[in-house]
Amino acid sequence: MKTKVIFNDTIPFKGFIAMCLWPFIFVRNNAASHYNTVANNHEHIHAEQQKEMLLVGIVLAAIGYVFVGLWALLFVPLFFWWYGIEYLYRLCQYRNTKKAYRNISTEREAYANEKDLTYLTNRRRFAWTKYLHI
Repeated sequence: MKTKVIFNDTIPFKGFIAMCLWPFIFVRNNAASHYNTVANNHEHIHAEQQKEMLLVGIVLAAIGYVFVGLWALLFVPLFFWWYGIEYLYRLCQYRNTKKAYRNISTEREAYANEKDLTYLTNRRRFAWTKYLHI
């Protein structure tokens, strides 16, 4: 499924240009002039990360269903659980919100490769895991 870019006034929060919620990339109308090919590539890297982790989340949910029933569905949005937990970990580590955000492994991969417009054609699955350690 191709990722669709949607311009709007609600998502993401004010102060941000764009946010990927696969299969959509939401861009704030008032920041549209800043949404260029580099930002687009950054968000498409997140789209790939989310697709990978969605598949893992579905597999974990299917296996977990045997043990915990419908609670296992909490595994499905795995990317967002991972992102949030890693953000909290980095916040404790750095005690700075911006530094914590920039050091989330998925953000590190996206920022490190956003200017390489061919990155997604050569990207290995779960490439963000090599950015876990600092």
